Amino acid sequence: MSDTNLLQLSAAWRQLPRLMVPFDRQLSNALRTWAPSCQTQQLASETTRKLFVELVTFGGVNQCRRFDALARPVINDHGESVVPPRLSTIVVQFLVTQYDGGPEPAALSCCQVRDFGCLLSTELPLLKIVDLESETYWRRVVWCYADEPLSYYEHDHLTPRRFWKQHGVELKLARMIEQQDPVYWELEGLEDTIKRAAPFVNNLVVQQLRPYAMVEPLEDYEAYTIRNAPADLCHHGSLAVLGHLVYLTSLSLVFGVKHWNKAYQTRYSHCSQTDIEQLGMGLQKLVKLKKFNLSHTRLHASKLKALLESLTPLGLETIRLTHCHLGEGCGGPLGRFLSRFSPTLKQLDLSNNRLDAPELDQLCPGLSIYQGKLGKLNLSYNPIGEAGVLILGGAIKGRAQLSELNFTGCPLGVEGSFRVIQLLSFHETLRKVSLNCVPISPEGGDKLVQVLLENNRIEEVQVRDCGLTERVRARIGKILRKNASARHRSRRSDGKVATPPMLRSPASMFQLERQVFPVQP
Repeated sequence: MSDTNLLQLSAAWRQLPRLMVPFDRQLSNALRTWAPSCQTQQLASETTRKLFVELVTFGGVNQCRRFDALARPVINDHGESVVPPRLSTIVVQFLVTQYDGGPEPAALSCCQVRDFGCLLSTELPLLKIVDLESETYWRRVVWCYADEPLSYYEHDHLTPRRFWKQHGVELKLARMIEQQDPVYWELEGLEDTIKRAAPFVNNLVVQQLRPYAMVEPLEDYEAYTIRNAPADLCHHGSLAVLGHLVYLTSLSLVFGVKHWNKAYQTRYSHCSQTDIEQLGMGLQKLVKLKKFNLSHTRLHASKLKALLESLTPLGLETIRLTHCHLGEGCGGPLGRFLSRFSPTLKQLDLSNNRLDAPELDQLCPGLSIYQGKLGKLNLSYNPIGEAGVLILGGAIKGRAQLSELNFTGCPLGVEGSFRVIQLLSFHETLRKVSLNCVPISPEGGDKLVQVLLENNRIEEVQVRDCGLTERVRARIGKILRKNASARHRSRRSDGKVATPPMLRSPASMFQLERQVFPVQP
């Protein structure tokens, strides 16, 4: 725009006569299509105009529908719309085809910025679109890259008009790491992309990592492909580049295959010692990391030790090592890690592994001397047995550890489940226990009812598919509800809880869906 004297130009327009013509549909449509816009009228070149088509007005009654009304456009025999696009639409389409990175083109109105975001492809490289600020565009990115539509609507309700760009950048970066062959990481500029995207990435979820297809050739030998490669040769791309994500607070990695929907080779379910060491190099730089999740891989003792050494300096609150084949020799490194770790850890998830009683015997000494207060411990689907329950109970007895325990699917037997019920009775800090799919004898059911009647501090006990009768399960649920009401009345009488308004939040539908259809790990 130029420094046009708008006041002088407006005064000149008022002195010009207006032309009144009878209404004509073709002239009206032509005027609406080709009349100069307000932006055009402010150009310096417009000050010397002799014709002012915008001063033409139509008389009479307009009984014709506007050509650009909100109706389906008429299509001719060639499949083309007979309604010409607006000039502003043509300009936006041209800007979209010529876009080669950077922010939105300058001098666009809010409607044009929205149209620009609607037309721009969501498949563009992240390095080109990281400077875009269009909420419309990042909404489309989240919709295209989210695993399930529900997460899109949850984000839309819980954070309206916020964090769309952040969430879109996180999804694009995760998809880039998942789908790109590690051979081309350097060629495609993955490290540069991570550096540019770092200010917008707080939560990164990588659901599968691709290993190298070829084994590095030895001297004087050609490169070759191994079908059943040993773990030491199943290398992935260097995850040391994750160290550039200095604002990362939550990291979830799947080295192996989470969903076996086709015939993967063995190397997809392994990771090498080098992979863990490079991951550790990146983790040591993530000083703001609070949640770490590694799953669906195979960690033996040496790999686990290297991983835990890199996690020790961090102030993590949640650590999940699920489906990692943790077994023989892994209890000792876990125990030493807990004995040295900072008192920030609140949740430890070791589910779906192979930890038995001897491994718990190595882990529990570290748990007993842990400096902080570990709230949740998940040992579901581990062969800990009755001996493992006794070892765990002895380690936490008299200590302010563990408010929630999960033994779902553990082969405890009726004796082991009875030991858990006894642990629930004498461990004062324990509030929630899960014994789903663990057999409970009738004596154990009666003991559980007695424990619940004597301890109203217990908030939740899950006993699905445990062999209990419907009468016992109904009685357990009734006692838990009664205890919850008693605790609530006690807190209200002490003035610790304010009475909330009886309003049903729209977000409750998302919470209900998560309970009915839980997301599989």
